[in-house]
Amino acid sequence: MTPRTGCAIFFFFLFIILCLGLINKVDSFCPVNPRHGYWDEDTVSGRCILRCDGGYEPSGCHVIRYSHRHGKWNHDFPSCQKEWPVSGKTLAAGGTGVAAVVATPVVLAGAGFTAAGVAAGSIAAMIQTPLTAVGSWFALSQSAGVVGTALATKGVVGASTSAITYATLGLLSDCEKE
Repeated sequence: MTPRTGCAIFFFFLFIILCLGLINKVDSFCPVNPRHGYWDEDTVSGRCILRCDGGYEPSGCHVIRYSHRHGKWNHDFPSCQKEWPVSGKTLAAGGTGVAAVVATPVVLAGAGFTAAGVAAGSIAAMIQTPLTAVGSWFALSQSAGVVGTALATKGVVGASTSAITYATLGLLSDCEKE
C-alpha cells in the first residue's frame, strides 16, 4: 500500500465519520425549540411534547406528532406564552354557569311557569298532570316561577352547568394527552 492510497483511505473514513455526525445533528425529530421552552422527544411513542419554562404555558396543543404518510404535523407548532392566572377553559365554564343562573327565570317563564301559575297553552300546561307530586321537578319549577329561584338553587344550577361545560370542553379538545 502506497502512502497515497493510505491517505485516500484515511480521508474517506474521515468523510464518512463527519457525514454520519452531520446526519445525526440535522435529522432531529422535533421542531426547533421555541423561546422560553424546549421540545421533549418521545421516540418510543413517536411524538414531541413542548415543555415551557416557569411562568409560561403552551399556546396550543403541546403534544404533536409527525405523519410520514401525510408529510405533515398533526397540529401547528405552539409557542410558550406568558401564563394567565385563569385558563380559557375555566373562564368559559364560569361564564356558562353565570349565564345559566341569569337565564333560569327567563327559561321558566318561557316554558309557562309564571308568577300567576301555569300559563294556559304553554309547554308547562301540556306536561302538567293531576298526579303531579309535591317535590317533583314540575312542582319545583312552578315554585321557582312563582317566587323566584332560591340562592341555593342558583348555586346548584351555576355549579352544575359550569362542571358540565368544563368536562365537555375537555372531551371536545383534539389535543393529545401526555
